[in-house]
Amino acid sequence: MKKNLTRIILTVVFIALAIIYLYPTYKDYKFNEELKLRAGNYKDSMDYVMQNLDEIRKAQEKRIKLGLDLKGGMYVILDVDVVKFLEDLADSRKTKDETLARILGEIKAIAETSEISVLDVLKEKLQAENLTLKKYYGETREDEAAVEKKLQRDIDEAIDRAIAVVRNRIDQYGVAEAQLQKRGNRIMMELPGVSNPDDVKKLLKTTAVLEFKLLQSPEIVFKVAEAINKIITGADTISTKDTTTAGLLLDSNKKSQDSLSITSGGVKDTTTKKDTSKTKKDKQKKDTSKVTSDTSKKTDTSIAQDTTQLTDTGQMSDKNLSEEEFKAKYPFFYLVQFIKESGDGFVRESDKPKVDEILKRVEVQAVIPAGYQFAWSDKAETMQDGNNYYILYSLKKEAELTGKYITDARKDISQETQRPYVAMQMDAEGSADWARITGSNIGKRCAIVLDGIVYSAPVIRNKIPSGNSQIEGMRDMNEANLLVIVLKAGSLPAPLKIAEERSVGPSLGEDSIKAGITSSLAALILVALFMIVYYKFGGFVADFALIINVLFVLGIMASFGATLTLPGIAGLVLTLGMAVDTNVLIFERVREEERSGKPLKTCIEIGYKKAFSAIIDSHLTSVISGIALYMFGTGPIRGFAVTLLAGIIVNLFTAIVITHFIFDILLEKNKKLSFG
Repeated sequence: MKKNLTRIILTVVFIALAIIYLYPTYKDYKFNEELKLRAGNYKDSMDYVMQNLDEIRKAQEKRIKLGLDLKGGMYVILDVDVVKFLEDLADSRKTKDETLARILGEIKAIAETSEISVLDVLKEKLQAENLTLKKYYGETREDEAAVEKKLQRDIDEAIDRAIAVVRNRIDQYGVAEAQLQKRGNRIMMELPGVSNPDDVKKLLKTTAVLEFKLLQSPEIVFKVAEAINKIITGADTISTKDTTTAGLLLDSNKKSQDSLSITSGGVKDTTTKKDTSKTKKDKQKKDTSKVTSDTSKKTDTSIAQDTTQLTDTGQMSDKNLSEEEFKAKYPFFYLVQFIKESGDGFVRESDKPKVDEILKRVEVQAVIPAGYQFAWSDKAETMQDGNNYYILYSLKKEAELTGKYITDARKDISQETQRPYVAMQMDAEGSADWARITGSNIGKRCAIVLDGIVYSAPVIRNKIPSGNSQIEGMRDMNEANLLVIVLKAGSLPAPLKIAEERSVGPSLGEDSIKAGITSSLAALILVALFMIVYYKFGGFVADFALIINVLFVLGIMASFGATLTLPGIAGLVLTLGMAVDTNVLIFERVREEERSGKPLKTCIEIGYKKAFSAIIDSHLTSVISGIALYMFGTGPIRGFAVTLLAGIIVNLFTAIVITHFIFDILLEKNKKLSFG
């Protein structure tokens, strides 16, 4: 018993871990069953969802994911039209001619039927005509290699911008577990659970909308928040004075040990016109308490960094109320912690779905003014209390300016602050509007909004007449790069078109699940019966290991967040056969040794040792095949490879370790064993 203690402990630990990882899948199943029972009563269903929203969300995040063939949904391949991008680029440079137009037309016809590198084919065809890329896309002093490198970079950026737009829209559409994958000039998407393919296609084909919107004044934000809170509770409206007294509005200037800093980007004009106005210099000195970097050097305008503070939930509670009483009296303010100076609302990541559900209510929509719009920040930020927070912005619905006027955006490092920034340029028409907007809204904030998501909300410090602005406040180059993508995505230079689409209905997915479960159980039962009939007691032990094998495979998939597909179920069934094959090799060796008259304990030890090399060889070749399938396969093939590889690894442990120590324990207790 002592020599097997380590193996027993390992087995128990692995079984416990597998159950822990599979428990969310079980909980998600129970939640879905409960919702099916309440399907006829919308109010009852919504109340149940709101009451259990946190647990439902956690279960969905940690469960075993189901592929399209099991859950239903859409499989879409989007083709980024790189040829059109190159056509437009040549047109903008006024270098396009009939030869280039003909070559691009030929490439377009080829690209529609096969995956090619458009730039490589263009280069080859131009060389065949004794032409160069430099003639159409380069400058006089550039060499061919530099032009090719620049073009490839522009194409990659266009595809990245397309992916950013598509991902943003899919997230807003509410597709859970969506998978996007870049492959050459194409974007492959799996959208499980989509029931309206036409809506998704329309969503994907729509041009990206980049807008600049002013934020609502804090006074209006608080009045709207009060009205929403009244709708939720049915109580009388509370005044702004009472709101502040109750601690619902957070003071950004309040310093406390638990304060959390939230920093939004700033924008400054990048013109080099020297400022000789003493009044302007004095004004900039007054603003230094709010500016984290020097923005007064040789600029006629600056929009500086705005820093606000957020205190934790405990400090926003009325002293006379417990947390539960506060939550009951001010449910909206409990979920959304508003900053008194800016009107920004901070929402824990776990509470975001609850706030979304509240804002979707018809009665809540009725009290939101016509020109008012709520919008989320693009991602959650981790604060000092360890929680992730989204910002809920309150915007004016009408855009002041759209992204069609932006001619360029680039990231760089400031020589003064050594911090990343983004330089944004506008055309003449956009510059005139931008000067009017910034001039009439000094001191206010302007949000950069892409398809309804806010990526930055800087404060306008002064008028920007040139249209050349500099956005500051990014933490790193990755954040700066994201903002560059957003600013350029307002008018995608490389259009998107759906190259392929497949839809799987949810009923077909349910049928596939039932068929997969039935086939797996049938395989398990038949294999188990064979082992019992042929190997007697040894077969019982092998069958126990087989059940543990299935538990471990599913636990591994749940722990890695793997997606289970119909081919994946086939891989699971295959691993059951491989697990039995391993036991067959061992048991046959044991029977050979028994026929030579050796003691049973010796026969078992020799049987495991002699079978080990054959087991390792067969499993190693299967692992190589599984790795190849995973690396070069796509979609369902990779699903098959995942379950196959997990099954092989688990099989080695269950067949060699678990069955071995079970036999050892039984022999120590003088139990009679039979191998047929």
